Amino acid sequence: MPLLKLTRINKGGELVINSEHILLIEVESRSTTLHMTHNLLFSVDESPTEISEKVESMETARITNALQQSGLAAKQTS
Repeated sequence: MPLLKLTRINKGGELVINSEHILLIEVESRSTTLHMTHNLLFSVDESPTEISEKVESMETARITNALQQSGLAAKQTS
């Protein structure tokens, strides 16, 4: 459940959203529209590729952190 920090087009400023609430990402002329749960729509500057890369890097970091804390990452098999 990564929280994404995106830049809003219409109102400016940052928008922090829970990535689990994203239903659909739509590309328009120069903006990207996020369709979210509860019929919310947000237009942002980031491209769909940038958004997916942010989600992927956050999920990878979360898994890596969990493995390191569990001690499994330090164990090596012979």
